[in-house]
Amino acid sequence: MALRRTAPPAAALLFAAGCSLPPPASGALQPSGTNGAAATVRGSAAADGTPVLDAYRRFHEVFEYSLATGDAGRVRQAATGAAAARLLTALRANRRAGVVQRGHSVPHPQLRAARAASADVVDCVTTSGLWTYRAATGARVGRAPKAGRYLLYARLVRAKGAWKVALVTYPEDPRC
Repeated sequence: MALRRTAPPAAALLFAAGCSLPPPASGALQPSGTNGAAATVRGSAAADGTPVLDAYRRFHEVFEYSLATGDAGRVRQAATGAAAARLLTALRANRRAGVVQRGHSVPHPQLRAARAASADVVDCVTTSGLWTYRAATGARVGRAPKAGRYLLYARLVRAKGAWKVALVTYPEDPRC
């Protein structure tokens, strides 16, 4: 499967901006029977991957906030390397064009591998797409975005003691 190192068309797919997942359902799970040996993710990412997945979701929150406000101040808190560079480039282009972009996406990440200094996440993100607005007037610009679900691969690294998204790629056919 060939991977692209650039984002699919439309800024909504640049990283597929996101937000937090809804709270878990209440009620106790009480399975019966036995299960085979469970696969364990090893390394400092924790066995359940919570710190990595939380960092991935935080990246989506920062992405959405940054595009909506034009504020690049939080980017380095959640991203590094190529992922940070791509988002900062998009913010500079938006600033030059006098626009902001707003949309909503919901990530559905799964931790696929974790090592002491890096982790891999696969996500089928659901997005409404990004609406583009004139920053000065608030007037909508261009066509309505296309909603969809897109397959993303993310590499997170430990940078200065925190997990940050370093790279986002997607397959030739990014449909989930």
